[in-house]
Amino acid sequence: MELYQLRTFVAVAEEAHLTRAAERLFISQPAVSAHIKALEEELGVALFTRGPRGMALTREGLALRPQAEAALKSVGELLTQARSLRENLSGELKIALNTDPDLLRVRRLMDALRAAHPKLQVHLPQGSSNFIIEDVRAGRLDGGFAFVSDQGRAAMPAELSCLLLATTSLHVVAPPDWAERLDGFTWADLAQESWVWFTDACPCRSLLERQLAPFVREIRKVAVTDYEGTLKALVASGAGLGLMHRQEAVGWESAGDVCIWPHDALAIGVCFITRADRAEDPAIRALGHTLREVWRPEGEAPEQGDAATPDDAQSSGEASRLATEAV
Repeated sequence: MELYQLRTFVAVAEEAHLTRAAERLFISQPAVSAHIKALEEELGVALFTRGPRGMALTREGLALRPQAEAALKSVGELLTQARSLRENLSGELKIALNTDPDLLRVRRLMDALRAAHPKLQVHLPQGSSNFIIEDVRAGRLDGGFAFVSDQGRAAMPAELSCLLLATTSLHVVAPPDWAERLDGFTWADLAQESWVWFTDACPCRSLLERQLAPFVREIRKVAVTDYEGTLKALVASGAGLGLMHRQEAVGWESAGDVCIWPHDALAIGVCFITRADRAEDPAIRALGHTLREVWRPEGEAPEQGDAATPDDAQSSGEASRLATEAV
């Protein structure tokens, strides 16, 4: 059995017409007929019957069509991956980072890309999640990391592809001497305090606003920033409360710079954004393959020996090293 015979079988099944299938496959009609005849002889069953409306699948043809389509899909995926692995890619990729490179596993990503594609140059500008998403959409970036909420992923523009790498959590942090006081706080209490706030470009802002809005008419904002270092410095100095992702919050608490509110946390996705119409671009394919190797995205079973996700590491009692260990 040859692959071209399966392709012809599926094409005739989809077109229900020999001539249209021949045009689609760029071969002659007699060649299409010969392919089908040879396949039927090898399988020992009739696949089609001729009728006034063209070619109709027999009962046996209907039963075998899904398996033929699955076989062609598997072969296509194999060829695509093989091409990606053998291509000696060159040129540049602009990949934006929205937060700490350690959290985003940038070192592992770059090591893997350099090993597979040494001529591919990667630029790593820094930005805020919403700006990164818009720059990818406009073609100013090849891809970028972004924090995206469940609502944000559901509303993602159709021209963008959003790969959920992992889910992390955002935690309220306060000055280190607030630990005992903070323990009894509720969201209603937090809403009355001053906050180091986020710009519109950060999806953390909308998540936090939804939590605080039922309890306060106007949130007191001592400063507005998207830079974690500024947020840390202001919170540590006692200026107000802040919100930061789990790894930095745990690390800074361990260092004595902040304390973490020990109750609710807000879930948010660590995502990678590309344009959907560039899915077959060799560089984007290679990048996607490497991201999956490094992250084992949510919904994909991890292989034995893979590194845990940030939250997995946290749950294993490794909190004290998350802020300083290069991922």
